[in-house]
Amino acid sequence: MCCCCPPAISALFCLWAKSGCSKGTVAGALTFFPPEPPLYRFERHDAEGRVLHPRLQVPPHDDSLIEAVKIPSARGVYLAAVLYRMSPPSRPADRKTIIYSHGNATDIGAMFPIQVVMAHSLDCNVLSYDYSGYGESGGVPDEHATYRDMEAVYEYVLEHLAGNAPSNVILYGQSVGSGPCCYLAATENDLGGMILHSPFTSGMRVLTPSRLLSCLDIYPNIDRIKKVSCPVMVIHGRLDQEVDVSHGMDIHNAVPEECRRDPWWVSDRGHNDIIEGPGKLSQYVRRLRRFLNSLDT
Repeated sequence: MCCCCPPAISALFCLWAKSGCSKGTVAGALTFFPPEPPLYRFERHDAEGRVLHPRLQVPPHDDSLIEAVKIPSARGVYLAAVLYRMSPPSRPADRKTIIYSHGNATDIGAMFPIQVVMAHSLDCNVLSYDYSGYGESGGVPDEHATYRDMEAVYEYVLEHLAGNAPSNVILYGQSVGSGPCCYLAATENDLGGMILHSPFTSGMRVLTPSRLLSCLDIYPNIDRIKKVSCPVMVIHGRLDQEVDVSHGMDIHNAVPEECRRDPWWVSDRGHNDIIEGPGKLSQYVRRLRRFLNSLDT
């Protein structure tokens, strides 16, 4: 490697060479960090095979609205997911459903509290799921597995939630979750909307702006976002030291003008603390509610 190459480029080149020139190996080593041990577990709950996680903190009288499910993926594995219904299955309602794709170093056990807040505050169903190789989901995490995972979860929502036409489905992607969300939104024309929380323009651009190793790039969000046809809202902390706020701004500016909604650039927050601190959660909910309300106008 040339001595004038940036250190990041040299390190990536070495990793690529040691992996036998495997793009997937490089991407996996740099991108996916499932918690070990997982932050939850599913246990068989009744004779019908329903599964629930005993450590989830469920609000009073809400236990009947929580479903822990296993979703079959195209790769022959099952994905662990938690569905929070705002209406019991016996009383289906034409509510919006948010599909929540989380970051790269967490799982649905850690995300459950915000899922409950979103469902109650926004009066919608929320389904969060674990990528292949995370938590109780089978398989191994890689870029293309997350695409198949996203497709499987989307099909599950359309099939199992009454009234869920594609226009009632809202994608929510946080950090690495922006990748599978942008992938689906670029190909599905009838989605209700998409929220991107601390997104990146592409995986490799987080590490280096150089395009010398563009052949190793993953999650080309900056290209796919130009093809979406649903309303898009971007949330990003101005103090983000993991994914610079410029990524979120570039994504926002690349959204087709007719799909672009007001972003939220959070002045005093970083990558994972958008809702932390006095008043931040209520501000977060107000912003999301404003976006969802705009979809009906």
